[in-house]
Amino acid sequence: MNNEDFVTYDIAVRFKKAGFDWPCYFYYTKENATDDEVWFTTAGVHAKDWNSGRNDEPDFLKPLCSAPSLWEAQKWLRDEWDIHIDACVFGDCSEDADGKVADEWTFWAFDIYNTESGRQIVDYDEEYDNYEAALSAGIEAALKLIEEGDIDT
Repeated sequence: MNNEDFVTYDIAVRFKKAGFDWPCYFYYTKENATDDEVWFTTAGVHAKDWNSGRNDEPDFLKPLCSAPSLWEAQKWLRDEWDIHIDACVFGDCSEDADGKVADEWTFWAFDIYNTESGRQIVDYDEEYDNYEAALSAGIEAALKLIEEGDIDT
């Protein structure tokens, strides 16, 4: 388990605001942390909806929120918002004056689709070093669409 396999704290807070309520094995908390720290913590044996409850506790313990994996976040967006993030690898190359390949490289990018209509909502415009970075960027872009009410089917 790597932290890169989970949404960041900032994204987790935005997911909470968007209504994410699925049980997770990990969560973020400020409990027992310095003012500028947030802990990434395991729930132990049982998954729980960390976005519900504990709302009557002191502010220094908040925000307590679920830390979904990238997979859970991607599935929630599909199930709840009909949004699919397609993280794909691409290859490109450059040629010299003789038309021979001079340099080859691969990169990751994402597209966002509406799962009901199949329509592409967002076409990638940036390159990422790995799958997790592309998927994370796609999740963040999908959340922005939700927050701005810009989900057009």
